[in-house]
Amino acid sequence: MFILAAHMRKTRIFFVLIGAVLLLILQTSCKDDPPPLKNLVSEASMLNGKCPEMVDSETRIDSVVLTTEGKLAYYYTMTQRTSATVNPLAFNAYLIPLIIKNVRYNSSLIMFRDSSVSMLFNYQDRNGVFVTEISIEPDQYQ
Repeated sequence: MFILAAHMRKTRIFFVLIGAVLLLILQTSCKDDPPPLKNLVSEASMLNGKCPEMVDSETRIDSVVLTTEGKLAYYYTMTQRTSATVNPLAFNAYLIPLIIKNVRYNSSLIMFRDSSVSMLFNYQDRNGVFVTEISIEPDQYQ
């Protein structure tokens, strides 16, 4: 009898915990996107309105997208180069410190820094051939 009562208490506690977890899931899933995410979507849309735009003599920004994973993805075209003339390892080694410095100190990127956004920088050559993707995480620029 004692074993049965103890089992029923454990079962009741288990169902109470399951109910609490389900309630928590329902409460969080019914809310709108948090304001930072809405702001990021808005900012990405505004940046896209300026694209395509030359950022230097050889690089054009084509688009900016907030991915489903919440990462900010930039898409660039190197207008003067082909993939055969780019060494992705050397290219990344050169660009990563510059990108981190830009993200860290550029005042127009403060919203992204404050939101601890992961960023992807995708590069293609003048023919649309993928060259490389650089991933920058918040711990690299904060």
